[in-house]
Amino acid sequence: MLCEYCNTKFKTTSSLNNHKIKAKYCLRIQEEINTENKDNINYDIKEIKFKCNFCNKCLSSKRNLEVHSTKCKILKEKTDIKLKELMIFKEKTDNLLLEKDKELNDLKYLKEKTDLELKEKEKIIIKIKTQNENYKEQNLNYKEQVKELQDKLDKIANKAIDRPTISTTNNTTLNIPSCMDFNDIDKIKNTIENRLNINHVVDGQKGLANFVKDNLLTDDAGNLLYICTDPSRHIFKYKDSSGEVKKDVEAKKLTSYILEGGIKTKSATIGNEWCKDDTGEINLNRFNIMLEQQKSIVNLSSDNSSFKKELASITS
Repeated sequence: MLCEYCNTKFKTTSSLNNHKIKAKYCLRIQEEINTENKDNINYDIKEIKFKCNFCNKCLSSKRNLEVHSTKCKILKEKTDIKLKELMIFKEKTDNLLLEKDKELNDLKYLKEKTDLELKEKEKIIIKIKTQNENYKEQNLNYKEQVKELQDKLDKIANKAIDRPTISTTNNTTLNIPSCMDFNDIDKIKNTIENRLNINHVVDGQKGLANFVKDNLLTDDAGNLLYICTDPSRHIFKYKDSSGEVKKDVEAKKLTSYILEGGIKTKSATIGNEWCKDDTGEINLNRFNIMLEQQKSIVNLSSDNSSFKKELASITS
């Protein structure tokens, strides 16, 4: 059912009739139509072709509809609501843009800070690499010098051994309670792995000498099993597995024994860990302290001078 005044649809005739007598906006349309057509009682409402899309008011001409549109309250209300919605949307959009600008500025600052930190770290890395190259070059020179010196010392030592000398301690007065077995590799590996620590490594070859004296060259009662009988020529004596007193010139046998037990690798591992700070970065101060000591340990096989000197001092 279609209302002939306002074009509203209804399902039943009773609903339509009730609408015609009670609906205020429809009654206003009826009143306006009756007013415009009071002199023409045969006016047919169905001939109205111009209706407002907002309040459903029907007008007799396009001009009247245009005039009405400028005054339509419902249109004005909807327009005001739409404007408010647009203003709210604009405000939200502006706030969002401000937040994005702030995020972009924060990211830009973070990037600049990160770039500066990376540049500083690159400088440190370049410095360490330069130092390493210098150390490598110095190490090559040291090796050549050490080799020449070692050759001279070997010649001197061989001549000294060939000469008959009176030892400050002879085999009959040596008090060596137990034997040493330089073939027991498992024992020395286990001792180095479990007992060597940073206090030994940080003192280089001297630290290693004290390590072997405390952990390898004494028995449980504190008696020496390895004794220096001639400190000036670094001659040491010990009992082998058969109980026979043997000579170890310049501690070469003992040096080879701990090298075979992995003293270099374990010392390097301990030293490298000690050089790192809490963040895992290299601490340059510790690195510089450890560098010379590590070099002396690395060169132990070709130059054990500090090792045998310290050993002679603590086992005489």
